Amino acid sequence: MAKPKQYTWWERVYIFEVIRGLSIIFYHFWVNILGFIPGLKKLVKSETVTVQWPEEQLPISPRWRGRHRLNRDENGLERCVACMCCATACPSECIHIVAAESDDPRRREKYPAEFNIDLFRCVYCGMCVEACPCNAILMDTQDMRFSQTSPDKFVIDKQKLLDW
Repeated sequence: MAKPKQYTWWERVYIFEVIRGLSIIFYHFWVNILGFIPGLKKLVKSETVTVQWPEEQLPISPRWRGRHRLNRDENGLERCVACMCCATACPSECIHIVAAESDDPRRREKYPAEFNIDLFRCVYCGMCVEACPCNAILMDTQDMRFSQTSPDKFVIDKQKLLDW
């Protein structure tokens, strides 16, 4: 069993660690302030970390789970067959599906008459994507704009999911 770490006198007196942390904060503060003044940029040795969004945008990680979208098949119909696997696997229960019988049972038996996702409840875990047996739902859109003007716009219906 390993011995607990023995702290030095400087580490046991927390005021010095607080001062060290504040010095880092003030350093980054002044680097950012002086970096925006054109004549003083040459005094700053490090680059500013502020991004002027939306003019400058950082690259999105390929592992990022974006918004949900529904896939279409070769015929242009949605791939979802209303099997309810995604709604069952969802830990936050944000997916609501209403199944309906298809007019042409030779193509498929069921389709989703309603397919809603509540983005306020979604935890973006990706379990709905993994549970879908027909590859109908994906979370690969690179759209980062999640701001809306009213809360009811965060409930995405089937048509919006198909349009992305």
